[in-house]
Amino acid sequence: MVRTFRLRCCFVLGVVFLTATAAGCAARPPGAAAPRAADGSPKLNPFVYFEDGAVAFIGVDGRAAQYVGSERIFPLGFCVANRTTRSLSLTRESFILEDESRKQYAPASYRDFASGYGRAETDVRLSDSFVEMMQLRFGGFTFAPWPLYPVKGGTATMRDRLELGRNQYTIGHLYFPVPEGGVHGRSFTLLVKAGELPETLVVSFRVR
Repeated sequence: MVRTFRLRCCFVLGVVFLTATAAGCAARPPGAAAPRAADGSPKLNPFVYFEDGAVAFIGVDGRAAQYVGSERIFPLGFCVANRTTRSLSLTRESFILEDESRKQYAPASYRDFASGYGRAETDVRLSDSFVEMMQLRFGGFTFAPWPLYPVKGGTATMRDRLELGRNQYTIGHLYFPVPEGGVHGRSFTLLVKAGELPETLVVSFRVR
């Protein structure tokens, strides 16, 4: 069942929460408060959270993140599917991680990933079930590869930007700095801003 995202609008006398049945995506205008994971995004399994609507599908997979130990960055599987009639422009900077205190983290640079992270191949293996789930969900869509963090020694060339066309979807990993206090047992929000959309899309999740 397609679940509409929630639209949060700020007014002078307070914040009014509306169900955005027309917009169809969990949307956050600039300056509005992020939805808390306790309100939460629905789950497809214990690791995969998502929001789905008329604008886009946003899914996150926290399975690999639960194995983070002493690493300085951690993996987050993601899927974005474009349900609009136009292309969506995505870059590395389109994604922001927000913790419970609303502190925000930009994705790690590819240089930091390539020079100091040794679990990338394991992360890819751990995402197999997530990838299969998304392939089944978007069987009528076209897959758009996006090597944001290609595995060292592979054939893919890193690309910072993707034009996600109509009825296209992409799957990959994001890498964020490990927040103070770690990631285990904590709730986060992934903020996604495509260049063509005035709102920010959000999905709330928890790392086991």
